[in-house]
Amino acid sequence: MVQRIVLTDDQRKALYEALENQQTYTQMADLIGVCVDTIKRILHREGIREFDGAKYAVSPANRLNRLNEEQWDRPCLKCRKQVPRPHGHYLCSKCDKSNKSQWAGVDEDWLVK
Repeated sequence: MVQRIVLTDDQRKALYEALENQQTYTQMADLIGVCVDTIKRILHREGIREFDGAKYAVSPANRLNRLNEEQWDRPCLKCRKQVPRPHGHYLCSKCDKSNKSQWAGVDEDWLVK
């Protein structure tokens, strides 16, 4: 599964300014470091710009589930920071991302069978 890009506040502010300055989607995509379709999906997902078409639609059930998702502030198992995250997520997003990149591409030969 593809890693979802999470915008920082600076990136979000830069996108708002780019829209106000009527920059092209290609320029905005270069700013964030993604392709044009991805920048359109990000703009739609963040509620910055609306696009017609099923390609950019978010299912209402998905949106409601994310809004109503139970949160907890249990300490992260790795860094011990107590940040709110969805119930059942034991690692914060920063540790989860580093954990995935750390073990990505490791051969399974070392596993005891």
